Amino acid sequence: MSTHFLIEAQKILKKIPEHAFNKKVFIGLDGYIDFIQRAVKTQNEHGPEYFQTIEDFALHIGKAAGKSAQIELVTQDTKLGGNAPIMAHAMGSLGFYTTCIGNFGKEIIHNVFQDIHPNVELLSVGDSALTNALEFQDGKLILSEVGPFKHLDWEYLKKSVGIKNIQQKINSSTLIALVDWCNLPYSTDIWEGILEEILCKTNTIEHQFFFDIADPSRRSDEDLLNVLEVIGKYNEFGKVTLGLNENETEKLYSSLNRLNRTEEDVAISLIDKGNYIFKNIKVWNLLIHPTNRSISINSDGVSELFGRFIRHPKISTGGGDNFNAGYCLGQLLGLDIESSMILGMANSSAYVQNGKSNSFDDLKEYLLTWIHELV
Repeated sequence: MSTHFLIEAQKILKKIPEHAFNKKVFIGLDGYIDFIQRAVKTQNEHGPEYFQTIEDFALHIGKAAGKSAQIELVTQDTKLGGNAPIMAHAMGSLGFYTTCIGNFGKEIIHNVFQDIHPNVELLSVGDSALTNALEFQDGKLILSEVGPFKHLDWEYLKKSVGIKNIQQKINSSTLIALVDWCNLPYSTDIWEGILEEILCKTNTIEHQFFFDIADPSRRSDEDLLNVLEVIGKYNEFGKVTLGLNENETEKLYSSLNRLNRTEEDVAISLIDKGNYIFKNIKVWNLLIHPTNRSISINSDGVSELFGRFIRHPKISTGGGDNFNAGYCLGQLLGLDIESSMILGMANSSAYVQNGKSNSFDDLKEYLLTWIHELV
């Protein structure tokens, strides 16, 4: 990538005044306890040797078909999880007061969520879901038990937190991020309830909206098209960004195009698929973030910027949520799309490299490291 965008973004960040962080953020709705794990390939005198790639792990599992197998897992960390709390922790770390609603404990907040940044206020609506996140050098496998989400609908949410409390939090927030649509069976109902009973009735400011549907492969085309229609209605109240990773882009394109995955379909580029999606939904900006770059598609055209490759990731679970937080940081600071994309990629790769979310100063320092590598 040209250093021009990086240098300009770094210059802008140096001039950001403290009051720019007075804007509030509202994020929902999930909550997991994440067990970050590695799968053991062999044991030797030096300790465990782990499976390095998902392909290698898949081949090993395939050999067990018709037989059986045991796989040893080593838990390397137990931490807060879920698109909402990870993104909220990242936004809080960057300097924004953030309200996060989700499943953090039924009676009391679970210990893992006590580590969330002090800038984050948690509103819990039930027990947490559980995730075994198997980490590899080329990605991760997320194995989740999402039973605690099965009863969560808009009516339950209003009774648990209070409609006036939700109204106050949303109406005072500049950024509203609604995430993890795929794992909550009534998430469309919740997103529609926020739209109709809060924004349509009591909204007082123009918001920025960020949506992350997460992996929609288990949901029907009809469900997906319904939630896209709901997302489109949010445009009436501010700028709407829909964030997708590469797999989510493929699924969304297929659902909108009503095509089975054919060789001809696969040959279409990711940007072409993104263009097709943007033309068939109602959002201000479509943001696609494959592992090596980010793509923005809006009425001004297409922007594509490449990121910094991390050869030895310390953690990958949560990388996408930290990307989303970095992008939203740029938008809250009033930066252009390219600068926001750079902040998204930098915030994500720094998190993956160091295993923790970044402060604003951490992010500025990381941009300097990136710049020095390219000049």
